[in-house]
Amino acid sequence: MIRVALVEDETIVQDTVTFLLETSDDLVLVGRFNEVQAALKSLPQLRPDVVLVDIGLPDGSGLELIRSLREVLPRTEFLVLTVFDDDRHILEAILAGASGYLVKRDLPELLLKAIRTVRQGASWMSAGIARRVLELFREELAPANALRTLTSREQEILQLLSEGFSNAEIAERLKISAETVRTHIRHIYRKLQVHNRTEAAARFLRYGRHTPNG
Repeated sequence: MIRVALVEDETIVQDTVTFLLETSDDLVLVGRFNEVQAALKSLPQLRPDVVLVDIGLPDGSGLELIRSLREVLPRTEFLVLTVFDDDRHILEAILAGASGYLVKRDLPELLLKAIRTVRQGASWMSAGIARRVLELFREELAPANALRTLTSREQEILQLLSEGFSNAEIAERLKISAETVRTHIRHIYRKLQVHNRTEAAARFLRYGRHTPNG
């Protein structure tokens, strides 16, 4: 049997989850909590296989619960159960250590499958959430990929620019004309899709130091 605990403050969701678990042959509800603190106190003793965790709880965030219990319960999988399907909450849940992310509107159809999936060591996300996660990672990787399109000279100038050197100082250090520096900087702005030195420097400082040339 898969031992499941629920941390959720909405009665209708509690009752729905309880009913679904009671009608399954391989799942059993071993704990049901309304608040973070109550769950923190009891879950280490219950040692469930899977914990269903709401994000918005009366006394705190379910994501903090996950962070607090990940090391205490290393064999327990945490499945976020929430109304939120926005980028911030999805990423925060993944970073907190959740093994799955289930939106409450998908509850009746997908809950049992999601629990079994994370219990088997896989991750669970609905098709829509998984697609959004891929888009978020593409967006995160895009700036680093843009930096790779810079020529060696452009990367050299961008590094000097990020260190606070003026166009004239860059020209002197590289033994090229100030007009050539300005031309390279225009190309850098276009490739990185930025509008000024500050944005370009910030992009380099965040993504460029570990980006190989070429």
